[in-house]
Amino acid sequence: MVRALSKNKQEGIKSLVLQNKPYSVMMERIPNLKKSTLSRYANKFSPGRLTANPGRKAVLSVTTKSYIRKQIVNGTLKTAKAVHKYLHELPC
Repeated sequence: MVRALSKNKQEGIKSLVLQNKPYSVMMERIPNLKKSTLSRYANKFSPGRLTANPGRKAVLSVTTKSYIRKQIVNGTLKTAKAVHKYLHELPC
């Protein structure tokens, strides 16, 4: 079973969560806490708060994807090889 933090630390976490401070700031101000512990208490004190979107960023933009889709339907890009060649011609 997990031991609860002291009331002092819990109040510190609660005040930082209500101020929308990032985890890095919370970890500096309240030493010896892991990020998982902070997130557990942050969810406890403010369950409806907004969090960053997790995951990998998209490599292709929505516009490029829709353009490729349109070119495939029109018949300009007929094969995966043609799509690959088009993507390599794009500036990075």
